[in-house]
Amino acid sequence: MTQDDHQPADSSALDPDRNGNVTTGVTGLDDILGGGLVEGGLYLIEGMAGAGKTILSSQIGFHRVAQGDMVLYITLIAESHTKLLAHLKPLSFYDADAISDRMLFVSGYHELMRDGLSGFLSLIAATIKTSRPRFMVIDGFRSAREFSSTELELSQFIHELSAFVSAARCTTLILAPLSGNEPHPEHTLVDGLIELNRYNTGMRRAREIEVHKLRARDHLLGKHFFKITERGLVTFPRIEATAADDLDIPDFKSRLSFGFPDFDQMLGGGVVRGSTTTLVGPSGVGKTLMSLKFLQSGIEHGERCIYFGFYESPSRLIAKARSVGVDLEPALQDGRLTIHWHPAVELAIDELANELLSAVKNAKASRLVVDGIDGFHQSANRVERFGLFLNALSHRLREAGVTTVLTEEMPLYGETRQPSTLRASAMTENIVLLRYIEANSSLYRMVSIIKQREGAHDTAIRRLTIDARGLHISDGFIGPTGLLSGHPSAGPALSVSDPGARS
Repeated sequence: MTQDDHQPADSSALDPDRNGNVTTGVTGLDDILGGGLVEGGLYLIEGMAGAGKTILSSQIGFHRVAQGDMVLYITLIAESHTKLLAHLKPLSFYDADAISDRMLFVSGYHELMRDGLSGFLSLIAATIKTSRPRFMVIDGFRSAREFSSTELELSQFIHELSAFVSAARCTTLILAPLSGNEPHPEHTLVDGLIELNRYNTGMRRAREIEVHKLRARDHLLGKHFFKITERGLVTFPRIEATAADDLDIPDFKSRLSFGFPDFDQMLGGGVVRGSTTTLVGPSGVGKTLMSLKFLQSGIEHGERCIYFGFYESPSRLIAKARSVGVDLEPALQDGRLTIHWHPAVELAIDELANELLSAVKNAKASRLVVDGIDGFHQSANRVERFGLFLNALSHRLREAGVTTVLTEEMPLYGETRQPSTLRASAMTENIVLLRYIEANSSLYRMVSIIKQREGAHDTAIRRLTIDARGLHISDGFIGPTGLLSGHPSAGPALSVSDPGARS
């Protein structure tokens, strides 16, 4: 569409979310903004080259067109509009019909070169008067900075622009390169300041968005991860930065079983519905198989279950379960069981959390297994936030009413130093410790309930046996002390009861 005298209808009647609020349509961004932008506000978006400023503004622009707004896109760069649109065309939000109907592209480069900031402001005023847009983007504000002879002149331009768009009820975005710690007069004059940046950790890079300032909105503070996909920007608000609802007091009488009676007996009848249990132990000790038994028990009771893992592909997981008499294939086929597998690629912790919580909500799951909480830790670009993240994630899962089992890896031979990260077990109601012990020239699997907040449990250390018939718990034993710590003291030879005695 070219600049003309087109007079659009009053878009406030078409947009149910108007009421002074301007949504962006960018996944997750409105949550970060506290609901959206304020109608008639002037916002500065800063970012380094390639950060996503143009994609973000265009994505919001196409969304506003879909809401019934006329959109004005003014460029101050030499790049042609044809080239700009060619870069946007592969993205799913691109709408050719919108460009020909309700999007107006104008270049202000020549007016700025010829008449300076005053000439550019006159162009904006004339275009808004004739086209009456409700949303505007000014791309390439760096040129306006360079053409201002003094900071006072630039401040006056921003002040007049802000007053003009406010009177016209035209929400406006200004795109500019990242200024770092260097202050600029527009920072204090605009209604909001949003920064797009990149964060490096080792060889990895992640994109982050931060709202430094936003008038009339209770926005989320701090940095939030975002990615650029074929849909445009997708943002993931940090779950530890968002408010959570108060939880109802759990019903301690409602317990869920793990599906083999001896272990449920150790737990005092099972785990409380809505609680979180951590299975802690070294590789190969039986954590995954115990968690699969937990899911099998839920499936047999008609529940919806989710497995969320990092190390076992679905086919290997099904085969592993079948080797101990657990057949999950029918439940996987009919949808009672959903498997989310994430192979060893670069992942983002916030994206994983969003997928996990969405999966629980969409499936209306009552049981969840997160096999390998270390997968979340390895996906955290900023590991210092992992403790708060995990606490918030556990709270959200309880809020969703799902009963969760986490598995957490521990060293095979015991730790010789304090862990450098916060353990998942510190966030959960129940802790089950599985360990190998070496006695009488043999290895044994041992299991013990270390913590259970909601009731009494068996404090004995018992033997766990895994064979083709399934998982079995034996009675206690007589032997040295300190077995689970990995540092047993001297004592009589280990005497372990028949593993089939309680199976």
